[in-house]
Amino acid sequence: MRTYTLSGYLQKFITRFILIGSFIFLSDIETAFASDFTVNPNLRVFPDTVTQVETTIATHPLNPMIMAGAAVTDVYPGGYTTGVYLTTNGGLNWQGKNAIKDSLGGIITTVGNPKIIIDKNGTFILTYIAPSPRPGAKDFKVGVSYSTNNGTYWSRTVYIPGIDTADKCICATDNVPESAYYGNSYVVYNERRGIYFSCTTNSGRSWSAVKMISPPMYYTRTGAFVTVGQNGEVYVTWPYLKNSEKYVGFARSTNGGATWDSTDTSCPVYPVKNDFRINLNLVKTNCLPNAAVDNSGGPRNGWIYFVSSERLNANSPAYDSCDVTVHCSTDKGATWPYKYKVNRDSGSYHYQIFPAINIDNSGNLNVVYYDTRNTVTRDSFQVYLSRSTNGGQNFEDILLSDHKFKLKQMVSSKWLFAIPSYIGTGIGVTSSDNKVVPFWFDNSVNDEYQAFTSIVEFKPKSFIKAIPEGFFNSVSQSLNSRDTLKIYLRNSVSPYLVVDSAKDKIDSVTFNTEVIFINAVTGNYYVDIKHRNSIGIWSKNPVSYSSSTGLNFDFTSAGQSAFGDNLTLRNGKWCLYSGDINRDEIIDIEDISILENDISNNLGGYINSDVNGDGITDASDMIYIDNNSFINVSCIHP
Repeated sequence: MRTYTLSGYLQKFITRFILIGSFIFLSDIETAFASDFTVNPNLRVFPDTVTQVETTIATHPLNPMIMAGAAVTDVYPGGYTTGVYLTTNGGLNWQGKNAIKDSLGGIITTVGNPKIIIDKNGTFILTYIAPSPRPGAKDFKVGVSYSTNNGTYWSRTVYIPGIDTADKCICATDNVPESAYYGNSYVVYNERRGIYFSCTTNSGRSWSAVKMISPPMYYTRTGAFVTVGQNGEVYVTWPYLKNSEKYVGFARSTNGGATWDSTDTSCPVYPVKNDFRINLNLVKTNCLPNAAVDNSGGPRNGWIYFVSSERLNANSPAYDSCDVTVHCSTDKGATWPYKYKVNRDSGSYHYQIFPAINIDNSGNLNVVYYDTRNTVTRDSFQVYLSRSTNGGQNFEDILLSDHKFKLKQMVSSKWLFAIPSYIGTGIGVTSSDNKVVPFWFDNSVNDEYQAFTSIVEFKPKSFIKAIPEGFFNSVSQSLNSRDTLKIYLRNSVSPYLVVDSAKDKIDSVTFNTEVIFINAVTGNYYVDIKHRNSIGIWSKNPVSYSSSTGLNFDFTSAGQSAFGDNLTLRNGKWCLYSGDINRDEIIDIEDISILENDISNNLGGYINSDVNGDGITDASDMIYIDNNSFINVSCIHP
């Protein structure tokens, strides 16, 4: 198992060195060189000699340990279908078949572009390009198969009604319980006249007649993508290529697809050469836009993002001829003011292609793509995950693949659709609790294109709410300044050994301290918190910590939340007693003496005797020490 460290957390030094003149002072900080995520070993999902390309993956909304992946396969000479693969333990092990079959065991023929989703009922829905139902006809349709038994067998092809000749179909499902259209699933695709849309309200058994949702002008629009917002909004993006003008088009429906607002020129982009495609090693590699919506309920709830690969331009976030970029709308697609480069490599240009995006339940952006940054000749790839916790403003890169691969043509007997240069149009990524699960294909084993995955497990955030008494401004109901809180998790039985620790600054308005515990496993722990000039406190009882979701604990809402009820009430908020300047777990004459000396020496700044956090040590700090020493305040713990 490989572990990496996000650069934002790269080194949490055991000691901090402060050089003043020729003296070096040491001050305690905390854990050193710890990683807040783990990359599990790469895994071939379903090893075989059958081709597996155009990978897609989805997480079960009712059971996040269940995920389903799909890929185009060539299970019989000259014919194609879709393989579907299943994990019931969060991606650690997989099973499945290289061909979807009906209840009688018959293989269901598909042509390409599979996309798998799992709806609110747990029904697996697979959309794909399908051969025409008319004997001898050569036009392609959009087909759907659904499974109610986790992919054991599938319905025969259900054809989307009213299609001419289809390409690049993509589907999405509304899994937001608050939505008025909860349980609807949608499919979009392009054909010769524009972008088309259809809907199912019964888990794929029947579909509405298609309607064109792009403007009525004829121009090239290949590669639509659909995603769903928290209030049931349906969003569709597509490339719009009109001579030298390049845009991502956008359509929005707020009534389940009944009516649409759309434009071809929603967001200008600067795609890589050949319009979202680069020809490398005699194969076509794609850089088509993929979209996602933040439905986390967090600070960026409702924001829409799309990723693609772009080239250097004064108006593009790309730094060279092929970078993955993300564009963001905060107003439901009306404008797209924010744009960022995703991959963090520097120096000579490299190729970043096949981008796929996922937004997890915490609102983090997870973008997976192929990357040549570690190959001087730029002809061999690895798979990277770039992750942003702040809406794309900053990304951290994580190397996923433990091997390199050189994308190239398949042998002639395996050519997809008799096209030597074609190897598929995209890869997939999903998330579950604190995991991100990419689903890609490469030819690293015997030159056979096979599906791969690698689970990335992130440590969850924990939130501890606490207020140092002296820092609390009862008028503004906020802190005079932000200050650091150190938090320990201790065993629930004597001798209550420290299991983990972390620290960060207390938010001056919410009073939350947001931390990540690196070493703790799921269990019950005492929460022990320390502040630079307050009495340390422990939680009243052991608190449940989950390695998936962290913990949330509030010391401010009840005096009984602390062991020994060791809190003081200030204007409706329970606070830590302030005044333990020398950190000896009691507020007494020694603390008063230190404060008096610091006042007489006109000391100020970030020092322990600044009990109220205003940056000045003066008589206003004395009131807390006087009052708390008078009532013999000290630390109370088991």
